[in-house]
Amino acid sequence: MKRILISTAIILAMAAAIGCHILYLNHFADQLDRLLTQAEKEVEREDWSQAEALTRQALEDWENHDFYLHTVMRHEDIDDILISFHEALAFLSGAELQPAEYAAVNARLLSQLSLLLEEELPTLKNLL
Repeated sequence: MKRILISTAIILAMAAAIGCHILYLNHFADQLDRLLTQAEKEVEREDWSQAEALTRQALEDWENHDFYLHTVMRHEDIDDILISFHEALAFLSGAELQPAEYAAVNARLLSQLSLLLEEELPTLKNLL
């Protein structure tokens, strides 16, 4: 009986840790989504410096969570998002300011962040 109780406690602790991870990742992804969406609005208003500042802030937030993300996520996904951040910043700080090109890169970045959270959810698709 004691083994069953210990096993149950371990399973419940793991489930709680996974739940906390998903909630934290959701909060973090929402925070980055807000910054990048605001940056895109600034590009539409042709305020490129503000868009660059917002994107840099999002990148700093991402890099501040680098250890956690590399500990719990696939490294390839983390690296792809980092590359997309740098690509977006290259469009924002380049000599030719191209709103459509930036919008495409930013949309891909937002999509990658969304997929990052989606692959952590305990759905039937992810379990199979």
